[in-house]
Amino acid sequence: MIDHHEAHEAQQNGAAIIDVREHDEWQSGHVAGALFYPVTRISSDPDVDVAPDTPIVTYCKAGARAERAAEVLRAAGYADVRAMRGGFEDWRAAGYPTE
Repeated sequence: MIDHHEAHEAQQNGAAIIDVREHDEWQSGHVAGALFYPVTRISSDPDVDVAPDTPIVTYCKAGARAERAAEVLRAAGYADVRAMRGGFEDWRAAGYPTE
């Protein structure tokens, strides 16, 4: 797992950021530019709109769902997937862009 600072750096370097929280969590705010794929969706269908060789960072509220989604995506053939520990509130508290 990586922290929110490393996730921000990864995004700056071209990584796709995937929010794996529930719809109501997404609606209350999310990482700017993030894609929305709830972990339940990824678990049943790990096909996300990201090229298999693009680095991916998953995030949730605390890290457990992000890690679970990252494991599924790696098993589905995505080459570079990391989960962000801490979650969205750490990202927001650091002042990184949100929507």
